[in-house]
Amino acid sequence: MPSTLYWIDTPDSLRLAIMARPRADDWLEDEIAHWRDSGVGIVVSLLEDEEVEALALQREAGLCADSGIAFHRFPIPDRGLPDDTGQAVRFAAEIASAGKPIAIHCRAGIGRSSLMAAAMLVADGMDPVAALTAIESARGLSIPDTEAQRAWVLALER
Repeated sequence: MPSTLYWIDTPDSLRLAIMARPRADDWLEDEIAHWRDSGVGIVVSLLEDEEVEALALQREAGLCADSGIAFHRFPIPDRGLPDDTGQAVRFAAEIASAGKPIAIHCRAGIGRSSLMAAAMLVADGMDPVAALTAIESARGLSIPDTEAQRAWVLALER
């Protein structure tokens, strides 16, 4: 069974989902086909290099490209924050303005994915509190992972 895409209710034309990392090995092609068939046009991975290797996801970028899905990486430490907030906010704004449905994943689709999704929603004009509420509603559980991550999102400016 493919990874669940948790589509976030957004007020504008921005189509945005978060998800857990895809299954690897023989299932990776099926995962990416599921994303394509679900309308995903851009995938953002927040995994660090060590996680990509440990999870056997080295082929993710190439398989996305083969399926017509743009693939971007913006590594963030597990349960951590982006090293450079300004760079993260610029990245989020650039991806959010691309005009294609976006799916963001980290390892579990809770902490880092929520950070980046919130940054994209704020870049699109949503209030940070409303962004967290929308993501939490879509994901069906409390997000993000840590209080530091929540504070990071709440400090974002529209």
